Amino acid sequence: MVPLARILLPVDLSDRSLVAARQAQVLARHFHSEVTVLHVVDPQEQEFGRFEPGGVKGWELESLLARDFTGASIRQIVCDGDPGGTILKLAGASHADLIMMASHGHGPFHSFLMGSVSAEVLREASCPVWITAHGQPGPPPLFRNVLCAVDLGPRTESAIDWAAGFAAEFMAQLSVVHVLHGFDSRDATDAPDDWLSAADHSEIGWIRRKLGKESGIVFVGGSMPEAICSQAAKLRADLLVIGRSPKADDVGAARTASFMTIHESPCPVVCI
Repeated sequence: MVPLARILLPVDLSDRSLVAARQAQVLARHFHSEVTVLHVVDPQEQEFGRFEPGGVKGWELESLLARDFTGASIRQIVCDGDPGGTILKLAGASHADLIMMASHGHGPFHSFLMGSVSAEVLREASCPVWITAHGQPGPPPLFRNVLCAVDLGPRTESAIDWAAGFAAEFMAQLSVVHVLHGFDSRDATDAPDDWLSAADHSEIGWIRRKLGKESGIVFVGGSMPEAICSQAAKLRADLLVIGRSPKADDVGAARTASFMTIHESPCPVVCI
């Protein structure tokens, strides 16, 4: 995990975007980040509502930025355009280390489980994307338990490194979960060998050496989104880290699984 020097925070002035801003505040103060707060006015006025200066949500956001983002450099941008494309373009141009945003569960079929803007950003972003689907108003979060879900695919190493680095920064407990293909029980198993291929064994060995004795791997069965989110709830995870690159050949199904995981997760999700 690299230091989060540059954070892009797209907001639509909804309650959920204010929750995402409070989460960004914790990271910005910790890493002394440069935070770009972006509000895009969609001419079609579909998912993002039109910005109204002086509105209640705008006032709340301004107050939050002025009061709680101490130690962080704040830049605010309001512009017209396509929200997803604008977010992606600015993230690339500013070399953002992290995009933090709220998901909205409405829109056409491809965004059935996620807002169309967050789904587009998740698919196309070149940096990690932090998505909050069920955030509740309240005080800034504490990061005490971090869960990393690994599918042993191409992004496993990146996800593990990011999760381990984040946990170390906040002195949080790091746990790892892997959903066994073909294993139907929702309960964790202490004997996963029958369900792991030789290549999987090699990956698991690398993860164990990487994490050391203090962080274990939990092996569970069932559908991937349900199993991962169930484990996150059981461990009272404050953050879930997953990889974006699918291991399966069916890319569409893998993406749907990722979207479902984000939608059902009891905590924010970082997609690597």
